[in-house]
Parts: sequence; C-alpha cells; structure tokens
Amino acid sequence: MPNENKKNFDPINSLNLFGLDEFLLNFINLFENGKYPKVSLLTGDKGIGKFTLAFHLINYVLSKNLTTPYKIKEQTIDKDSLVYNQILSNICQNFIYISNENEKKTGIENIREIKRKINNSLLNDLPRFIVFDDVELLNLNAANSLLKFIEEPSNLNYFILINNKKQNIIETIKSRAIETKIFLKNSQKFEIFKNLIAHHNLEKHFSHEFIDLITPGMLIKYSEKLINLNINIDTSFYDAANILLGEFKKTKNQIFFDCIGFFLEIKSSQSKYSDSNEFINFVDEKNNIMKLLYNYKKFNLTNNSILEYIKNSQAHYV
Repeated sequence: MPNENKKNFDPINSLNLFGLDEFLLNFINLFENGKYPKVSLLTGDKGIGKFTLAFHLINYVLSKNLTTPYKIKEQTIDKDSLVYNQILSNICQNFIYISNENEKKTGIENIREIKRKINNSLLNDLPRFIVFDDVELLNLNAANSLLKFIEEPSNLNYFILINNKKQNIIETIKSRAIETKIFLKNSQKFEIFKNLIAHHNLEKHFSHEFIDLITPGMLIKYSEKLINLNINIDTSFYDAANILLGEFKKTKNQIFFDCIGFFLEIKSSQSKYSDSNEFINFVDEKNNIMKLLYNYKKFNLTNNSILEYIKNSQAHYV
C-alpha cells in the first residue's frame, strides 16, 4: 500500500490499525455473536488509538457485504471502500461523529446535533454508529441530555463514547456503558509509533526519541507543530514557550498550548542535578510552571505572566 502524505495524518485517514488488533478481534467477535454493547466506553490517553480502533470496527461492520470489505487479517480498510469514502465525504448515514473538544461549542449543542441526525431515518437496515469523542468534557446538563439517548437506544443505534481522561467523567455516563480501558506498554507504543512513521513517511524529528512521554498519535501531532515552528532540542524552554503561546493566542488551537507542556517534559527529562536540594528546587519550579499554565486559560492571564516566571526560574531547562 502506498504511503499516505504526512499532511493527511489524521485518525480518520488511518487505513491501517497498528498494535490494537486483539481489541479489534474481540470487538468483532462480540458483534458477530450479538453481544457488542449498545453503549460502549473506550477509555485511555488521547492519541493511543481509541478512535482508530472504533473506526476500523465500524468499517468492518458496514462493509461486510460490499465488494471491498474490511481486511481482517491485515487490519486494513480498503481505500476504495464505498463506506469509507462516504464517511470521508460526510454522506454516510450510518456514521455520526461528534467531538466535544471544541470550546466554542457547548455540550448541549453537540447533543442537539446528535438528536437532529438520529431523527433522520435510515435508508438501509445496517447499524448506525454514533461516536462521541471527549465525552469526559460534558457538563452535567449535557450529560443528562445524552443519557436520554443512550438509556434507550434503538435496535440499530450503537453509541461509542471516547474518554480521553482529560478530567473525571460524570459517573452516570460511565455507569450506563460497558467500559474498555486501552493501555499500552512503552514497548508497544514504540512499535506502533515506528509503524506510523514508516507508513505515513513522516519526517524524523528529535521529539520522536521521547515516545515514552506521550502517546503515538499525540507525539506525531506535537512533532509536526514543533517542526513547522523550527523548535529543536537546543531551543530554550523560554523561547519555545514564547513561540507556542503566541501561536495559541493567535489561533486558539489547543495543540499549541499542549505542546508547551510536552516540551517542558522533554527538557525536564534531560536535566541533571548535583544534589537533592537542586532536584527539589527543579521539581518545584516545574510544578509552578504547570500551575501557571493551568491558570493561564482559567483566568485569561497574559503571555508575559508566564514568560516572566520562566525567565526568572533557576531550573536547568530554561
């Protein structure tokens, strides 16, 4: 199979599933035996492959009777699959994807969007999958609205809720779903990341050496941003934070903000300490910066409030 261009790296473009084959085969077995839950919850760190896993299951189910069915042995979606291309074109009536990550859109609006789409009758007798990403970010009102749908799903509707563990999920949501926890060892993350790099023909970058700090999917996204902004291993944390905060302020794209924490972890992992007092001081400085980053968005702080603290910090990564 030809490599996909790196600019198209996105879970919905991932024709191959790496490292999660046991989960997929188990889900397929449950579905074939009529035991796949109407409401499932996939829990794990963002970028670990939860959406890709769900997406491959959905493509398997919806393409079973087509001339280009899902390739179970290879865990591969046929790029010419009618279902796959309908999903890419946003015209597949059996697939609904809702992300709750966008801060400009409230959880209630997302629930209304689900309701509007579910009210559209299916023109076939195939299952309909509703994938709700970042479900842990729902507030109580939105969660209660979602419960009305998932407590009595129709025969054809399957809800797949994705919990990226950004905060504690509301217990009533969790209690209504069958949860599968996705966890990878460092050796598994390394193998998946190596396959993704080769398959997508991605540019090598210094950050790729720090796969133990992050999930494969997020590492690729972070490294792309760092490459585009010419941030390298020799860039000081102060300079990197200055650049990334500027991009976040300009675009409001959360990934630039998250990149700061990732780059801080890289710098931290490279630091050396001469004694225990120096180590304690370093940890305190790092924790203070993380608190500042948390408060930056919560209280709409200025860039200078963070940059000034970093400049005056005594920690090695500065």
